Amino acid sequence: MRFSYFIFSVIVLSSCNNQEKQVATDIWTFDVTQEYPKKELYIQDIADVEYLPLGTNDSMLWLGRDLDYLDEEYIIGCNPLTNNILFHNREGKALHTFNKVGSGPGEYDGARRINYDKANNEVYVLDYIRCRYYIYDDKGNFKRSYHTGHSLKNPVKSFFILGDELIEYSAENTYSRLSKQTGELLGRFSFGSDSKFGLSYYQNNDKIDCATNYFIKDKDGYILSAFASDTTWLLTPDMNMKPIGVRTPPIASMEVPIFLKPIKNTPRYYFMYTIKKATKYPMEIYMLDKKEKQIYWLASELKNKDFIGQKVHLDASGGMSEADIPANISIQSMAPSWLIDAYNEGKLSGRLKEIAANLKEEDNPVFMIIKFRE
Repeated sequence: MRFSYFIFSVIVLSSCNNQEKQVATDIWTFDVTQEYPKKELYIQDIADVEYLPLGTNDSMLWLGRDLDYLDEEYIIGCNPLTNNILFHNREGKALHTFNKVGSGPGEYDGARRINYDKANNEVYVLDYIRCRYYIYDDKGNFKRSYHTGHSLKNPVKSFFILGDELIEYSAENTYSRLSKQTGELLGRFSFGSDSKFGLSYYQNNDKIDCATNYFIKDKDGYILSAFASDTTWLLTPDMNMKPIGVRTPPIASMEVPIFLKPIKNTPRYYFMYTIKKATKYPMEIYMLDKKEKQIYWLASELKNKDFIGQKVHLDASGGMSEADIPANISIQSMAPSWLIDAYNEGKLSGRLKEIAANLKEEDNPVFMIIKFRE
């Protein structure tokens, strides 16, 4: 097993250029070609699991992986078909919704992504077509709007809020720093932008390009990674980029690339995927146990004691992978039809079985909320 700690240089981001600054920090190394010890785990072995059915009414319909924000008070999402912004409390009770689709002042064409700035009670809506952010309070009262600084030729793919800034990631693998109050451009940075290390596939004769850069929320900021980068970074609220991990061998040295993608960083565990650039892009999940200082191979997925045959995904893909969720929590959305079938097949037990017994197919999804132990 290759696992070590060492000193690395930290790159500090500024609005004008990148400046180098020497800072001592411990970081992990991961060899994507190494065979690590296999460990079979149920999610309950390392986390406490809660099943939360979301309250359903005609204006509060979720498609499934619509979650954008979760804390101890709110669950917030956006239905991309209806453009409804959905608010539930932490117990799953439907609270309220708002929809501002239109062509007038303070109205958006469509809500591609949203985020919630709780400190200021502001909902940020990314309008992909108009290339604008629309900001409302939690009841949908319009506050302000500003341009993303990008166009449809180079659109914003996703964004997050960090301190006083809004950080957006564009189709050209570039991060832009905006004042979240005014939209003023404060700076740009990029890393791992070599397109030859991307992934693409064809669906109905259309070429689909997969994201090559990823970010996930961390207790100290946001973790940033890229397929073409050998280093995984932590972006802190003071806009410093600190290395937290290095993959080996260097991606540029591999004839058949094996990419490394972060999934979740908890106080004790760090989860990551490897993705081999082959015909079917096989994916493997690994877990770094910080307490044991050991990396384990978890094969494809974790298992669930309450659901025979369920694969636990840990926010690994789709829109939920970029949702604003506490760093020690993962969420999996479970469709009612899926749970009803599993109930009828005798695959469920405990609280999940009780919930499924009363579900209707038109109900909102059930969230599996996973809180990792320290």
